[in-house]
Amino acid sequence: MDVQLNLAPFCYLVIDENYKIIEMNLAMRELVGAEHHVPGNIHNLLTVASRVYFQTYFMPSITLHGRVDEMFLTVKSAAGPVPVLMNTVKRNGFYECALIPMTIRGEYEKELLLAKRNAEKINQETAEAYSKLQNLLAEVEQKQLELEELNANLLQMTTTDPLTGLKNRRYLEEMMSEMAGQAEAGRPLSLLVIDIDFFKRINDTCGHQTGDAVLQELAWKLLNEANGLGTAARMGGEEFVIVLPGVGKRKAQEFAEKLRGKIEHGEWLHVAITVSIGVAAYEPGDNADLLFARADQALYASKNAGRNRVTVA
Repeated sequence: MDVQLNLAPFCYLVIDENYKIIEMNLAMRELVGAEHHVPGNIHNLLTVASRVYFQTYFMPSITLHGRVDEMFLTVKSAAGPVPVLMNTVKRNGFYECALIPMTIRGEYEKELLLAKRNAEKINQETAEAYSKLQNLLAEVEQKQLELEELNANLLQMTTTDPLTGLKNRRYLEEMMSEMAGQAEAGRPLSLLVIDIDFFKRINDTCGHQTGDAVLQELAWKLLNEANGLGTAARMGGEEFVIVLPGVGKRKAQEFAEKLRGKIEHGEWLHVAITVSIGVAAYEPGDNADLLFARADQALYASKNAGRNRVTVA
């Protein structure tokens, strides 16, 4: 193992397709108390609840996406259970895992473990305790449902802009990397970067509450226009993005002009606005960053040319 990776300030391990542990770095060995040996299987490192969760969700996710992002697990250590956040990528037939100790979900896993231990204890008692056993099993099932709901909510929170409800920058960057790979294989890809003209005036004259309402109303309009064609997201501030997979430069320009006109002449509940738009289409050799950069340059060209217009990179 590379010396720097072995001494990295995060836990790292490699497993094969049977979940057998191939190697671990120093931080991982110290976490699980295995300084002098490598445990045979990753299941040996997990608590009962985490083992069930891992077996249920890891393989479908890695098979579908080639990676697993932000899987919450609890690892057994000499000091007791340690919640961790695990990210995994599949490379050369092996799964490379990076784990960062976390505190979230601790109480849920403790309750799950306690409920299961109580269920096992009652199961060994007399027949008259059968009804109690059923209640505890129902409690375990409920906790598992709550845990799944918590995971879904956490994923939603990390990929959604709280003000507008659109996808956020993090989601967009992850999606664009995947889309750029598809574009490299020959599928068209276009990107619109949209900025509200003179948005600072709205905040200064009408207040930030009105400014937030304008952002929310624009987000709804963008979502409605992009429906069925692409994904609308908020980059931050008054800047928005629409990703159009399968759409070339000419159609993207037509879509942008139509969108700009609807925003200029549409009805607004609070303050009427216009937008400047930069359009860029994938070109051979592009990656997500280059595509964003060219769309940004086109946006600034629209602003410098007087705003309320579309510029194509």
